[in-house]
Amino acid sequence: MASLRKHKGRYSARFYDSNRSPKRKEVALNTSRKSVAKPKMRRLEEAYAQGDYDPWRDGWLVENETVKDAIEQFLDSKQRDGLQESTLDGYGYKLNNFARYTPTGAMMRDVQPDHIHGYIHARVNEGQSNESAPSNATKRSRHRHVKAFFSWAEENELVNESPVDEVPKPRKEKKEKAFLQPEDVEKLLRTIDAHRKVKEDEPGPTPQDVWLKQMIRIAVGTGLRRGELLNLQWRDIDLDSGRLVVRNRNDFTAKNGNERTVPLRGDALETLREMYKARTPVDDEPVFVDAHDDVPKPDRVSKRFKFYVRKAKLSDREELSFHSCRHTTGSWLSMQGVPLRVISEILGHSNTQVTEMYSHLSPDVMDRAMEETFGGD
Repeated sequence: MASLRKHKGRYSARFYDSNRSPKRKEVALNTSRKSVAKPKMRRLEEAYAQGDYDPWRDGWLVENETVKDAIEQFLDSKQRDGLQESTLDGYGYKLNNFARYTPTGAMMRDVQPDHIHGYIHARVNEGQSNESAPSNATKRSRHRHVKAFFSWAEENELVNESPVDEVPKPRKEKKEKAFLQPEDVEKLLRTIDAHRKVKEDEPGPTPQDVWLKQMIRIAVGTGLRRGELLNLQWRDIDLDSGRLVVRNRNDFTAKNGNERTVPLRGDALETLREMYKARTPVDDEPVFVDAHDDVPKPDRVSKRFKFYVRKAKLSDREELSFHSCRHTTGSWLSMQGVPLRVISEILGHSNTQVTEMYSHLSPDVMDRAMEETFGGD
C-alpha cells in the first residue's frame, strides 16, 4: 500500500493507487531515522485502510484533538515517563499560556507558525502594571517547550508535521549572568520584612515569607539549585561538621544524577542552626516549609523572589531570578580567587567549562598568582 523512500537524508511514505490522480502520493515523515520512519508509515497505512487518512485529500479525515486536550495528554505522558514534578509544572505553565495564543477551541492541526511566533514574542505580564518585553532567555525557553510538545504530537500522529519547524529559534545572547552584591542581599531581606510589617496594618492576609528569606540565605551560601533546596531533608544536614549532602531520592534526582557534599559556613550555617533550634525536626522532615508546614512549590519560590527583587528596586531586577542566588555563590567565590575546579565541585557542575562563566570576575587572580610565585616589583 505504501513504500518507504529516502531523499536527501529524510524519509517519506509513497502511497500508490492506480485509480487516483496522481497515481503516487508522497507524505513526508519528518525523520532521518529508519527506525522512526517505519512505524510512522505503518500507522498511516492502517489509518488509510480504515478511512481515517487520505494523502490525496490533505491527510487526516477524522476530527483531531483540541490544543488544550493535547496539552493534558502530553503532561500525562511525561508524568508516566517519570518527569520531575517541578519540570511538569514548568511545561504546564508555559503550554497553557501558549494555548491562549491559539484560536478558542483550536484543533492541533489548525495551529499555524504565526500562533507560535505570537506566543514566543508576547510581552511578559501583558496588560499588567509590570508588563515588559520578554528576555531572550524567556523567548528561547518558550520555543523549547512548544517544540517538545509538537515533537510529541507529531510522534503520536496528532499533527502531520510540526509548525514549530517554521519558527526560528531565538538566538542565544552572550551576556554576563546577573548576580547579587552583598548589599543587594541585605536590601532584599529587609524588603521582605518591611512588606510584612506594612501588610500587618492592612485588611487581608499578611505575607509569611520567612521561608523565602531562609532559602535566599542558604542558596547564596551554598550555591544549591532551587530543586535541590526544596528536596533537602534534615537528615542531609550535619550541623556539627558544617556540611550538607545533595541526595537522589525516588521523587528527585540531582542534575546529572551526581550526589555531592557541600560545606556549610557563615550565614548559611547560622541560618540552618536557627531553623533547627526553632523546630527541632525529625530526620525525614523537609528543611524548607511555609507557614502551613507545606514545602513551597517551585513556581511560588520564583514568583515571590521576583516580586521582592522588583519591590527592592535592585539595579538588575529584570535579569535577576531565584537561580541568580546560585550565580551569586559562584561569582563571590571567583572574586575571592577560588580555582574554577573547586567552584565546579561546590556547585555540582558536570565539568569546569560550565564554571568558566565566572572566570572574568577575578581579573587579579593571575596577577596574584604570578606575584606569589615570582615576587613583586
